Amino acid sequence: MDKNIKIKLMLSATPLRKLSQVTATAALGFAMLALIGTDPAQAVNLKTFNISGNFASTALDGSVGLPVNLAKGSFNGTYTVDVDQLPASSSFVDLTSWTINLVNDNTVLRTLSNSLAGNTAYIQENILAFADGGLLAEQNNNLQSLELYFDSNFTGTSSTNDGKFLDNSDLGSVQSSGITAVTFAKSEPVPEPQPFAGIAVVATIGLWLKRKQKA
Repeated sequence: MDKNIKIKLMLSATPLRKLSQVTATAALGFAMLALIGTDPAQAVNLKTFNISGNFASTALDGSVGLPVNLAKGSFNGTYTVDVDQLPASSSFVDLTSWTINLVNDNTVLRTLSNSLAGNTAYIQENILAFADGGLLAEQNNNLQSLELYFDSNFTGTSSTNDGKFLDNSDLGSVQSSGITAVTFAKSEPVPEPQPFAGIAVVATIGLWLKRKQKA
């Protein structure tokens, strides 16, 4: 092969090699964005929180049924909300999902959940509430609600010593009504899982790029 032609081929191969490296690097960037789930057009910012707390040692005088049974008990569960709408200073922000178990002696006595017909849950100002549909409809039959009162500008992460479980049920032969105070409650974000699989893929691509550059 003519020497001049060989030199021209080598020079033309150099930018092609750099171009392939740049292209691979760009592909790596897009892969990383895909792995971490970046979506600038996402309309909501949903975050899930753990919620837990304790009930007072006795129910309010005159209480019967579930409020009495929850004395010295506890509650726990999770809820999900669009945190971009918080703090909810003047309007109700509905939770997208929730499951709250009311417990005593390791037994679940009542569950408030979005999977149950008529249940609702919301954040309004500093109030986090889980209830059946009668609360907002101002109906007194079959009304049970757990209401927690946090500091102002509540955005999902906080603790409080103020709250109550309210029961005003009409369950036929089973009488249940009254109030049990909440002595402590804590709301905190559920830890997000680390994308170990995604990190491994990115590391593998990075190692491949490094080898290609050496070659």
